[in-house]
Amino acid sequence: MPVPRAGKPPKHFTPPANTSGRGNVLKIGRGVSVYNDLQPPNSWPEHQHATAQIIVALDPVETVMHWGSPGRPRSETSMVRHFVVVPPNTPHAMEWKGTGAMLVLFVATGYIRAEFGHALTVGAVHPLAPLTQQDYLVNRLCKKFHELCHGQRSASELLTVAGATLLAPLLLNWHFARTAVKQSRAPSLSEKRLDRVTDHIQAHLRDPLSRQMLARVAGLTEYHFSRMFKASTGLPPIKYVWRCRLQRARELLETGDWKVAAAAAEVGFCDQSHLVRQFRKEFGCSPGSVIPHK
Repeated sequence: MPVPRAGKPPKHFTPPANTSGRGNVLKIGRGVSVYNDLQPPNSWPEHQHATAQIIVALDPVETVMHWGSPGRPRSETSMVRHFVVVPPNTPHAMEWKGTGAMLVLFVATGYIRAEFGHALTVGAVHPLAPLTQQDYLVNRLCKKFHELCHGQRSASELLTVAGATLLAPLLLNWHFARTAVKQSRAPSLSEKRLDRVTDHIQAHLRDPLSRQMLARVAGLTEYHFSRMFKASTGLPPIKYVWRCRLQRARELLETGDWKVAAAAAEVGFCDQSHLVRQFRKEFGCSPGSVIPHK
């Protein structure tokens, strides 16, 4: 990963007002700066930053994002865990209508160009669950920041910035992929339908999950559901299910309380050998290697 020059504080940035009592401040990194806290209801009038901004709602807080782009004003509302990507120098305003863990990443334009080879020009609001459920690293980083916001753990400024620097390109990569799909006019699931389906998958990982069954959960025909689900998540429904199973298996094994065979059965693998094969393909290691020694 390229390391840009040391960054400067984002222009016109004022840390969100908060009542958490921890007095968190903006932490400046080399290309990625980070602010995190337990944020009470608040609103920010229209403003813009010289850097890109990624606002992550790590709790299901209702937010309304107002985009003030010339000639294309619009508003987007989300009530689930989500993240907002704001391009540099883009007028925007936001209403945060509950109390929840907030993570704000400021990403230098040079960093984005070095990492992706092009600029960030399109803003959007994305549900967070589809990404955390299929990407192990994003899931772990979001959990760490959630614990930091809620005061359940502490971390040095260096580690906090390091975590933000790992997370920012993962979120941006998802954003670029999803906005490219939208610009190609491929239909996608509504936030409500997508959340209903992904929640159903998480609650029934050990059960048989067919494309037809998930289509019924979404209230769509199997054909339309499959196309729209892939447009929303980047994966066909069944491949998404298996990736969620693998991630959940790893989480169970990392607690040290589960044997490989038991974890395989818990997340819907037909036997231990099937889990071992797929686990190696996904993570490059055996399931047993992630079990901590006690």
